[in-house]
Amino acid sequence: MKKIKFIAFIAVLASFFLGVSLKASASSPSLSVNNVYTTSSSVTGTATKGVSIIVRNSNKNTIATSTADNQTGKFSADLHTNLKANQKLYVYARKSSTSYFYRIVTVKTPQTTTTTTSSSNTSSSSSSKATASTSASSKLTINEPTGKWYSGNNNGYRVVTTFNQSTGLNQALYKNGKFQKKLINYANYKVTTYSKSFWKITYRERGSKTTQTFYLRFTDNTHFIIVNKANKGLKVKYGNAPYHYYKFVLVNNK
Repeated sequence: MKKIKFIAFIAVLASFFLGVSLKASASSPSLSVNNVYTTSSSVTGTATKGVSIIVRNSNKNTIATSTADNQTGKFSADLHTNLKANQKLYVYARKSSTSYFYRIVTVKTPQTTTTTTSSSNTSSSSSSKATASTSASSKLTINEPTGKWYSGNNNGYRVVTTFNQSTGLNQALYKNGKFQKKLINYANYKVTTYSKSFWKITYRERGSKTTQTFYLRFTDNTHFIIVNKANKGLKVKYGNAPYHYYKFVLVNNK
């Protein structure tokens, strides 16, 4: 009888520890990472809403950070370093120091495309190969910034920048969807283009005699990142938000 009671006690004890283990596993955040290429300017994917995203290289150095969107869980961690084919990236989704999940991503070489053209009055043909980055650059057709642009999520903070021909340049800071403060107010602005993708914005706010500038680089027709005058990624501080590499997406072109 004592032996049976002892076995029953062990079974209950085992089930208790098993329950704790499953609970700890269930509390870990989810994480899905899209393919990363040598031409990628960011690491994107989906994770548990609101968790911190950290991207590290094989030397455990942090090369990008972001926060999963509080509504969709999507994230975009901007990269400011060159990637090599077959390089390993460690992408972490972190709730706390004891609750995290990570995936190892291998950087890929983008597929190339071959185009052959021929003419009926000649016997020659030509072919060309273009990488994804070259193709994207050739498709860059934007010639004015008009519209509303949303930044990526930075610890709950988001910057909304609006270029408008009649109301000028306006910029505001939000936290978790709630308005925090106006950053730029009804400013006259001028665009100086150094290339298709690299622009300087000079502006003067209403009632001010001082002009200010910032630089941006378009990665495609609907995204730009904040850079310095040497066209290098720049950490920026908006209001109370922490310093961050910001990437903006066009949400309304009016």
